[in-house]
Amino acid sequence: MSGRGRPRLLQATLSCGLVLLVMTAGAGGSVAGRTPSLTTVKIAVLPLEPTALGFYAQHRGFFRKQGIDPQITVFADPAQIVAAVLSGEAQFSSFSTGGLATLKSRGAPIRLVAAGALYRPEAPTAALVAGPGKAITRARDLIGKRIAIDAQNTIAHIALLKWLQRNGLSADDVRLSEIPFAQMLGPLRRGTVDAAVLPEPFLTLATQRGARRVANHNDAVCSRDCLLTIWMARRDVDPRLAARFRNAIQAAAVWANQHENDRASGAILARYAPIDAAVIAKMTRTRFSQRLRPALAQPWIDVFAEFGVIPASFAAIDLVR
Repeated sequence: MSGRGRPRLLQATLSCGLVLLVMTAGAGGSVAGRTPSLTTVKIAVLPLEPTALGFYAQHRGFFRKQGIDPQITVFADPAQIVAAVLSGEAQFSSFSTGGLATLKSRGAPIRLVAAGALYRPEAPTAALVAGPGKAITRARDLIGKRIAIDAQNTIAHIALLKWLQRNGLSADDVRLSEIPFAQMLGPLRRGTVDAAVLPEPFLTLATQRGARRVANHNDAVCSRDCLLTIWMARRDVDPRLAARFRNAIQAAAVWANQHENDRASGAILARYAPIDAAVIAKMTRTRFSQRLRPALAQPWIDVFAEFGVIPASFAAIDLVR
């Protein structure tokens, strides 16, 4: 090749390289300073600590690390959560394990995608308490007494029934009153109800006002760690998106389970849940499952079947299908 041809060849090579670089950048290639696009995901959450992993994943950046832009809507009523997911208004939501088992037994097109809060017998976050001044220390003291539950066929209600059964009693031996958790403290203090099934933070508030813990009723269902809450989605959710969502939730669980992060997680929780920061600092904090193990939901499926909430028990692995 002549000396004149070499500069022209070099110029052509450089020009082609520049064109390829521009084309790559235009096609979404990795360019310094460019932020990858995020997938907008709608998430429905209840304002409770057992469902707070969505808040933690948002504020600590775990969703963003998975390429998710979370659009979180807080609902006060669990029924709204179900409606949001079934209608497609929300792609993912928190829910109780028993609630998911009930939906699955009725053929709802939803499935389990990530684990949530654990009930841990060594650090119970719910209990049956007696009102101030009530001489109730054991199950038989409750015969004929009025006990507040949040609603029929919830985890709190069914666990109470199982505890009564373990102690030789049944629902017929007591009187049950349905009262939202947040509204139980007044009737309990006034003596309108004799006892109540309370989760945190209402458990701590009640004991601060003179109520006395009678039993850790969930122990009748969970002799070891079991799942209290889960994250669900419609069955037709994109599996790749579900995996990214699960990765973010699990990362939030690892972070929240570290005791040194209790203050930070408490501050996030206080932004969404109607809980005073001083109460958060004193109550027994929720711990979370750090990976999806469907078997941890089995005790609730079994007991919901035992008490007729669902027609029959089934394998927990079916929750993910």
